[in-house]
Amino acid sequence: MKTRMRAVALVCLLLALLGVFPASVLPLPGSVAGDARARAGQLEELQEELERTRRLIEEKQAEFERLQSQERSVTGELARIGRELDILQGELTDLESRIARTEESIAETAVEIADAQARLDARTDLMLRRVRALAEVGYVHYLEVLLGSRSFADFLGRFEFLRQILAADVELFDQINEEKRQLEQKKAYLEEQRSELVALRAETSARKAAIAQRKRASERILNDIRRSKEATAQALDELEEMSERLARLIVEIQRARQQSGEIPLFAWPLDGRIVITSGFGMRYHPILREWRPHHGIDLAAPMGTPVKASAAGTVILASWAGGYGRCIIIDHGGYASTLYAHLSGFRVSINDFVAQGAVIGYVGSTGYSTGPHLHFEIRLHGEPKDPLDFLPPR
Repeated sequence: MKTRMRAVALVCLLLALLGVFPASVLPLPGSVAGDARARAGQLEELQEELERTRRLIEEKQAEFERLQSQERSVTGELARIGRELDILQGELTDLESRIARTEESIAETAVEIADAQARLDARTDLMLRRVRALAEVGYVHYLEVLLGSRSFADFLGRFEFLRQILAADVELFDQINEEKRQLEQKKAYLEEQRSELVALRAETSARKAAIAQRKRASERILNDIRRSKEATAQALDELEEMSERLARLIVEIQRARQQSGEIPLFAWPLDGRIVITSGFGMRYHPILREWRPHHGIDLAAPMGTPVKASAAGTVILASWAGGYGRCIIIDHGGYASTLYAHLSGFRVSINDFVAQGAVIGYVGSTGYSTGPHLHFEIRLHGEPKDPLDFLPPR
């Protein structure tokens, strides 16, 4: 907010300098209003504000991209959670079906147990009636039956008959006990299976509830991210709008200064550390091998390094220029111009108006050159001047 307010104040100040606002609206001391160097200082402050705004734009763009990445991540997580919930819901549906089938089996087994119990009761009743009948006619001892045999064959027949009666009684009791045991075992198994299914259903329901809670938390995070993203996008739009306004105003001011004939405040045409490999004045030419005047300074830089306009102005040359190789000349109005030589390529064309600091080309080694570097000249009334007399200290 402070940066934005400072930028707005600077815009108003520079508009006043351009005559957009009357002096009564934004009063300035007469010495400042009429002092070109003071206006240049204000322009430099505006350019610094533009640079700060552009850095803020880069920060907001990085923040916006980070939020976009987070949004994609959380959206993907929500999709995975949705698939997990679908799977668990399918498992719960299957468990409900299995529990229902098991309960049906338990109910059917209960009916079978009741039926078996009825048959057991009937058989028990039959045995009791047989016992009562025997009691009524008197107890016949097995030995008497055997001793009453008329022959050995009759003895064997009676013995087998008695054995079969005893075996039938034993078998009847065994069948009753076995059937009862199997039915009770089946019922116990089904009830155990139902308990396991019910426990599994409870566990699956708990997992589903936990995942649903994760989903709600992720949805809240996603909503927060989207709100932050929207706010960042709005701030980014405002910063970009401010940047465009500042850039337009700077170009207008620089154009006005160019038309006024003032000597501009020059800036270094390369960013970063400056290494001067050859200064202004007489020197021994490395290619022609003779002493000749050097009309500018040579700045060491890697091939392809961006070259920037030292001051605002109009491009009057962007072509091959003999020993200069690919060369650009910018007219800064009045009687000042700058020259950039040995370039590898151009970013501007003739008659383009360029703002101070705009990239106009790239370092190369064209023309009379022994390696990648920038040859830079400042001329007043066409006469070469030592650039170090006009450039700020580095």
